[in-house]
This record gives sequence, structure tokens and C-alpha cells, in this order.
Amino acid sequence: MAWTLQDCQNLIASEVDQSATAPTVGGTDWSIRSNFINRALIDWSESYDWECMKKVFNGLVSTSSGNASYALPADFRKLDGYPQIVADGSNTYAFPQVDPSHNNRYTSSDYFVNILGNKNSGMVMYVHACTLASGASVQFTYYASPATLSAVSDIAVVPDPTFLVQRALYYLLKSREDGRFPEAKTESDRILARMIENENTLGMASADRRVSVGSEDFKTWRIGRD
Repeated sequence: MAWTLQDCQNLIASEVDQSATAPTVGGTDWSIRSNFINRALIDWSESYDWECMKKVFNGLVSTSSGNASYALPADFRKLDGYPQIVADGSNTYAFPQVDPSHNNRYTSSDYFVNILGNKNSGMVMYVHACTLASGASVQFTYYASPATLSAVSDIAVVPDPTFLVQRALYYLLKSREDGRFPEAKTESDRILARMIENENTLGMASADRRVSVGSEDFKTWRIGRD
């Protein structure tokens, strides 16, 4: 289901105001509830590494040689897997991410990356290599942070947007010292747990559905038949 900010506002109004329509767009009530909805969105994004927030980035490094600092996308949250970098102009290497405090454990010729910076000044990927060719291709998959819901037509990326409504209700009722806020919190936690469970319940066609236990030389063998 795809819900907009307007949909979330309407449902909160149904619960709190006993009204089928949300407060006036841009008014005080609308702004307060939008703040709570976006706070719930942050809660959701930081609770798990969601598949729907994965993005693939492709770029080029401009430094001609030596070490390079590569500016990461504004919505970057964390890496997923190894960055693939054509470090020498012809061959692609997988660069592991290393904690900067452990850099002294590696030699000048080792390939690795550090993730540095913050949301204020920007996130940077420091690429460590003996030689980094000009125009080196960089590809990596990363988890993105969700965009703030501001326009009435903005769509929530949350798989089950009822979480945003219930968590926003929790914040709203708690701010009013309404005794119903624990119930709203419990319901939002239940929805979040269900989303995490669904995230880990893979479909029949998924290659990652089962865990390999080693050699699979007898793929056609079946219990009760052979």
C-alpha cells in the first residue's frame, strides 16, 4: 500500500479528532502532526536495514593517483557490501570498509575504504590504494535515509505505513498526557516487529531462502525417494 502524508494526517485526525479530514494544511495542528510523522519515519529507518532503502551508486574518482576522498550521496546511511573500484584503470577490486582507527594495521598497498564525516559536513568515503587511476569507476550498494515527508502528496516508503500513524499517535497522545499513549506505543511496536519478520521471510523464488550446508553434489536427492 502507498500512503501519502495526507493519508497519514487523515487517519490521525480520525483517531484524535473524530474527523474524517485532517487539519488545515500548514496550520499549527498540521505542522505538529507532520513533525510526529517524520519522527516516526526516522524511528523506522533506524530500527533495521530495510531492503527498500537499498540503492546502487555509480560514479568516477577524479584524483589521478594516491589516496582519494569520495563524497557520498546526501542520503547515505551505511554501506551494504564491498565497494567495487577499478583502482588501476583495468581491474575491479572489492574494497572492504575499515574502522579508521585500525588503518595502521594495513600497508600502503592494501585496498580498503574508510567512511568519515557526518550529516552536517557531509559523508566521505576515503579510498586507500597504492595507485588510483584517474576516472576510476566506483560502484557500491548502500542503505539510504528516507526523505522527509513535507508535501501532502509525498509517499511514505515504509512497507506498512500504519506504523507511522500509530507511532505518531503515540507521540501526540504522550505530549497531551493522554492515558492512551502506552496503547499506541504497544501497537506501533507490534507493527514494527511484523515488518521486521516480513523482511526476513523470503519468497519461494529467492536464492537466499535457504542456507547452504556445504557441498551440493546431490541436488536431485530427496528424502523418502532415494
